Amino acid sequence: MPIHPTIVKLFLALVLAAPLLAHGKAREIEWLDLMPEEEAQAWLNDQTGIDHSGFDAPQAFQSYSVVPELDGQQIRIPGFVVPVETDAEGNLTEFFFVPFFGACIHVPPPPANQIIYGRLDEAIPMVNIWDAFWMEGKLNIEDVSNETADSAYTMDVAKLELYD
Repeated sequence: MPIHPTIVKLFLALVLAAPLLAHGKAREIEWLDLMPEEEAQAWLNDQTGIDHSGFDAPQAFQSYSVVPELDGQQIRIPGFVVPVETDAEGNLTEFFFVPFFGACIHVPPPPANQIIYGRLDEAIPMVNIWDAFWMEGKLNIEDVSNETADSAYTMDVAKLELYD
């Protein structure tokens, strides 16, 4: 029995549209995915634990090495917000997104390739920095530095939602 031409057209339309549909879905990644493999291993070997007491601060490990394949990708990653910029009403507009609570505050910050500078199109009410979040959006390779920390990535943030 021959296949009806309409079914063939629908099948071809779905095959051609699949990459476009998949492009809109964010890829979930982990923090170490932001580092080249050899950098990730070096950082893991350097970890001595996080001391939030403020005493005996370890030397900061620093790396700006990035993963070029992630540039321009839609990603989703869990982490914590460190506010950087607010609007006149105190709403959050820009922030560092980090892999663990307290990073950049009273412990050495993570390496630049373990920090994402988030930019919101529209300000949102200030978040609780003790809460974990999912951040989703377009990841960019771009250096941002200020007195708090350095980041090797930025994100055009599409979603910031509580981690569940």
